[in-house]
Amino acid sequence: MPAGLYLHYPFCPYLCNYCDYFKSLYNKSDEQTLFDSLITETRLVAEEFPDLKIKTIFIGGGTPSLAKIDLLANWLETVREVFDIADDIEFSIECNPDSVSQEYLAALKDLGVTRPNFGIQTFDPDLLRSIGRGHTPHQIQEAIYFANVLEFKSYGVDLLFGLPRQTSAMLKKDLSQLVDLAPPHISFYQLTLEKDTQLFADVNSGKVVMPDDSLVSAMYQIGCDKFVSAEFEHYEIASFAKEGQECRHSLNYWQGDELVGLGPSAHSYINGRRFANVESISKYIASLRQNKMPRILNEPALLDRADETIISSLRLRYGLNRKRFEQLFGLPVDERIDIKEYENLIEAGMLLDDNSRLRLSDEGFFLADEIALRLLK
Repeated sequence: MPAGLYLHYPFCPYLCNYCDYFKSLYNKSDEQTLFDSLITETRLVAEEFPDLKIKTIFIGGGTPSLAKIDLLANWLETVREVFDIADDIEFSIECNPDSVSQEYLAALKDLGVTRPNFGIQTFDPDLLRSIGRGHTPHQIQEAIYFANVLEFKSYGVDLLFGLPRQTSAMLKKDLSQLVDLAPPHISFYQLTLEKDTQLFADVNSGKVVMPDDSLVSAMYQIGCDKFVSAEFEHYEIASFAKEGQECRHSLNYWQGDELVGLGPSAHSYINGRRFANVESISKYIASLRQNKMPRILNEPALLDRADETIISSLRLRYGLNRKRFEQLFGLPVDERIDIKEYENLIEAGMLLDDNSRLRLSDEGFFLADEIALRLLK
């Protein structure tokens, strides 16, 4: 059974004011204990689901580029021992520009990493400080230089827009610098305010001012136009790639494939069931010391996952494959959509259907999430 493998590495050198992912300040002894527990979890999952074939690995966080190479190597030895690994595996890891060196990236490559992904966010030093990022524009340039020198065939960068006090002129400067660097893959995300973050509190108190919605929409369009004119394929709402450089891990999950999630707070979808791990390093470790899975959720989720796949697939330029959907979920797409809304969207020219794929038109593509929610029953 083909699947992607996701590892959540929770440690960070500092806590950014906008991030609501589960995370903790780095602690060397906690890291060692976490990896010991991770090896136990990896073995338990392989015993529970012995027919998994891992096609992609993605290490996110947190700041995975803080991880000690020897600890990663030990865990990967276990992964390769207990799972069937695809020969052409795509192996991604998120990296902060201030926590990588040429030597570290070379060591990652030796471990089998094929695709580092750099969270650059912006080249503007004032904007970087405003969101609590610790790297500099020079470190961004260095990280990408290292990836090129080491001849990674693929790597990605993340760029944010809609930052506090960001103007369209600031964004255009970021876009020009990024396009000049010509990374194989770009993720272009709007900064969203998340509850329980410092940025959310600062905006609510009036301490920080965010760009208004019309400016943010214009920024998105400016970015899309810039990347497309630089010959990036706009293959997903927030994703742009040179030919053949799409992120396979994300693509597979968006299209409904199985996902194995390891580490604190990680989520999985396997055999029609959804699993979620506890959002606590100490509880995660304590559970696995007793050889018990650290799950707080284990429930049937076939129909929920089917609906999620409709939503995420419509965010893709080539849309939802009807045959693949039915093979994965055992029911046709039409059983999960509102036929009246479907007919209205077809008539309005927002939705296209050639009987094999359901996809959005150019006009509908920029309203993907809104249209998908209308379409679902």
